[in-house]
Amino acid sequence: MMRVFLIAASALALGASCLSPLAQARTAPDFTQAFRGAIGHMLTHEYEQARPLAEEALTLASTPAEHYRARHILTDISARLGDWQATATYSSEAYAIIMDDPALQGALMLNAAHMAAEEARAAYQLDDAERVADANARMVRHHPQAGDGWRAVAPMGAVHEDGLSCPLIAQGFLRFDLLGAENALPGCVYWNLDDVGVRVLDGDGFDAELTRLEESTETVTALEISAALRALGDQAQLLDLGAPTPVSEPRQALVLSMQDASRTLTLEYPESTPHAVLETLSERFAAGQ
Repeated sequence: MMRVFLIAASALALGASCLSPLAQARTAPDFTQAFRGAIGHMLTHEYEQARPLAEEALTLASTPAEHYRARHILTDISARLGDWQATATYSSEAYAIIMDDPALQGALMLNAAHMAAEEARAAYQLDDAERVADANARMVRHHPQAGDGWRAVAPMGAVHEDGLSCPLIAQGFLRFDLLGAENALPGCVYWNLDDVGVRVLDGDGFDAELTRLEESTETVTALEISAALRALGDQAQLLDLGAPTPVSEPRQALVLSMQDASRTLTLEYPESTPHAVLETLSERFAAGQ
């Protein structure tokens, strides 16, 4: 799944035991062991193997936070497997758990927005237009960065007061984040099921994006950029981000200043992603999705 899953996996399971997923599956007496086992399988893209452990974690959950975490990972697994009915159910339940618990609301409103986005995508796949519009509106309403600048447009739109429009689904990517609070450039963040992300900023955010990426990890290094990638924007920089976990593929980021700095794109992706894919995405997102 998209980088959102990788972040969630790190945040929810950082400090997981060194047991292999198979060993964890054999010794899962409690929620934590089952959950960590599911995460281990997901990080190696073994989604069918992850599902029963995640389902076991759900049966072992005893607190609102554990019930939410189990449903979050089941949402991710179900989407990866194309089980859209399960995705819709688990994401809706995860959202409701956060919204029903003041303590979770204080810590996890961003996650509530993400779960609403997942529900909207699943509803779109299930051809339920009314549910798409409702979930899309909740995603915008509860996203911490939406503030007063963003408004939802039924069924799948999000429009910023400065003019940027970010549909829920673009080029097969799902809109997970809205940007623009606290005087930042308006923007939105998309991820697809191949862990490729596109961050769209409305204006000149080239230097700010380089700084953000350099501060996001201890190992960011600049890479030599090919002529083909350099030609995609007025300015271009390629960065090595390293691997988010010991079993993950290393990742790279391509930062582009487009159309005389009227738009900034940052593409983050597994390093094996073909450059042709990056070129196509850059062209399409630069043109406004």
